[in-house]
Amino acid sequence: MKTITIGKLNCDIVIQDSYISRKHAEISLVDGQYVYRDLSKNGTTINGRVYHNEKIVIAPGTPVYLANKVPLPWHQVLMLLPNVSGGMVGSEKAIQDVSYKDSISVGWGIISFLFPIVGFILYFVWRDTEHSKAKQAANIAWISIGISFAIGFISGLAASF
Repeated sequence: MKTITIGKLNCDIVIQDSYISRKHAEISLVDGQYVYRDLSKNGTTINGRVYHNEKIVIAPGTPVYLANKVPLPWHQVLMLLPNVSGGMVGSEKAIQDVSYKDSISVGWGIISFLFPIVGFILYFVWRDTEHSKAKQAANIAWISIGISFAIGFISGLAASF
């Protein structure tokens, strides 16, 4: 069983805040589960409930507020106390999956916004002088709008399953 400490002084994770105790809490990895133990005077809020000097099993990513106001830095906890019982636990994997999906969504959103804009700008620039280029630019803009809607619809369907 490996344990890390969280607090203001001489701890594995140091958080400088006036409400944080010198040794505020411990997190242990017991049989593949993270066990949080509050050691503070100000308590800890986990899922809306305040804990004082108690132990509770928590999943990575669970909203934990030290002294009822400072969020637990899960990224530091997971670096110092990785789950060695089989890799990632379910919610840890879900956190990674969401961030990966979000980065794809942002990238696709930027591309699907820029292509039609550029296409229509080129259409208006070329429409009086270069008719064939203007028509191609407008076609590309309309096609990219159609593809954007299709992919958005498909990804929405996939997300619902």
